[in-house]
Amino acid sequence: MLKPAIGSERSEYDMQTICEMLKSTARMYPDKTAVIFLGQEYSYAELIEKIDSLAQGLAAQGIKKGDWVMELIPNGLDLILTHFAVIQLGAIVVPLNVMYRSHEINYIGKTTGAKAIVAETDLWKASAEEIRRELAELKTVILIGKEMEGAISYQSLLGYGSKFSSSEDVSFDDIASVIFTSGTTGRPKGATQSHRSILSNVYGCIDKNKFSKEDRFLCALPLFNNFALNVVMMSCFTIGGTLIVVDRFDSNKVLEEVGRCSATYFAGTPTMFVYLLEAYDRKKHNISTLRVTNSGGAHCPPELIKKVEETFGVIHLDGYGQTEGCGFTTLNPIVGVRRPNSVGIPLSNIWVKIVDDDDKELPSGKVGEIIEKGDAFSVHGYWNRPEVNEEVYRNGWFHSGDLGYVDDDGYLYVVDRKQDLIITGGYNIYPAEVEDVLYTNPKVALAAVIGIPDAAKGEIAKAYIVLKKGAKATEQEVIDFVRDRIAKFKAPRLVEFVDSLPQGPTGKILKRELREKILKASK
Repeated sequence: MLKPAIGSERSEYDMQTICEMLKSTARMYPDKTAVIFLGQEYSYAELIEKIDSLAQGLAAQGIKKGDWVMELIPNGLDLILTHFAVIQLGAIVVPLNVMYRSHEINYIGKTTGAKAIVAETDLWKASAEEIRRELAELKTVILIGKEMEGAISYQSLLGYGSKFSSSEDVSFDDIASVIFTSGTTGRPKGATQSHRSILSNVYGCIDKNKFSKEDRFLCALPLFNNFALNVVMMSCFTIGGTLIVVDRFDSNKVLEEVGRCSATYFAGTPTMFVYLLEAYDRKKHNISTLRVTNSGGAHCPPELIKKVEETFGVIHLDGYGQTEGCGFTTLNPIVGVRRPNSVGIPLSNIWVKIVDDDDKELPSGKVGEIIEKGDAFSVHGYWNRPEVNEEVYRNGWFHSGDLGYVDDDGYLYVVDRKQDLIITGGYNIYPAEVEDVLYTNPKVALAAVIGIPDAAKGEIAKAYIVLKKGAKATEQEVIDFVRDRIAKFKAPRLVEFVDSLPQGPTGKILKRELREKILKASK
């Protein structure tokens, strides 16, 4: 079993709630720049003033401890303010992928019983009518930007004054946020994240990267994502660093912002680093301030890590984790040995071991399922999914569904996934959800979606389609059909029309045979 580093555990009295953490940082560094966005700088004192004002405005709308508030906001200051203001009230914030449409928002709204949503007007109006019709409990709609009938102006809530103190006690194990993550069976699951679990993970991430208040964190990851919210933003604010927010990932924009804002840290998916390397021009881009980069969301090949370190002059740390663990659970150390192909060693207060199908621990070098436990895993598990919690959190251990092994020195290596989850450029694609959409197409008889290797994105989704007798369709027609109904990144990039799909005796489609076909074709 892999254990946290000796002396790295934090005791109970070191813990704070998330908003206590931010206010402590602001008291220590009130005039220090907390956020840079679109060239505008905001100090920690200004950040707290805006969060307090917004929290008062939200409270005036009846939002209180225990309420669920969805946020549909692109990267920027407004998302940061909303996230912390909701948490300050003791309410539960539910970040939504800005590419979600009414189908996905309605599911999450019904699952949580969300009382309110804070959204950018342009993102809201496309699905507003259907969401209002489906979500009876969604009483409050707050819009950023152009005003709409029946909605509250976000800007008006920023004028409620800057002195706010929650009247409700918030404890370490209260749920602060819920991020919906997809598996391979059933619907997306809401991974709960408590104050304790988020900050426990953050402390470990700070330790492994040796962050300090002098660090300047460039965030081009979407801030509805666990990686961006916890590994980047929460780490930055906990240590008193400066958060440089980019509205969306663009390789040239990121490289320019590194130089303009003197960024010292950048985190991204391996795909992002591929694009950054392609765009980098030594004569044009000054990246001399960068000291450390992290990759997650998918395996980062040793060749890519080497190229990143040599080209950018940084230390690159590859890690492993999941939304359920609030970020990285293992990470290669910045001080000590970094192993090629390894995802490192456990963060503080996290334990990892490899087990067989009977949950018996396996010796080093033997491949089995990766299971984990520690303060980074919320005691609440998945929201309102007792049957899944019973299976996944067996005997106090989170069962990842991933296969891996540890070497004799305790470094973890991820080999494969038991599940069918497709990870494309750091985004999770849930095959069953895509197949459900495909089956609503009147031309489709059978459908199967799998991930296939891709040099830039790690994996891309490919759909195998059996058309109904007499039906005709094109690859682009099928792709557009899916894109019109769910987030565009979930749509297959490739479509192959076949006469039949491999099936077992019960009629179950055998996806492993489709994968084997792809592997044979690539050899």
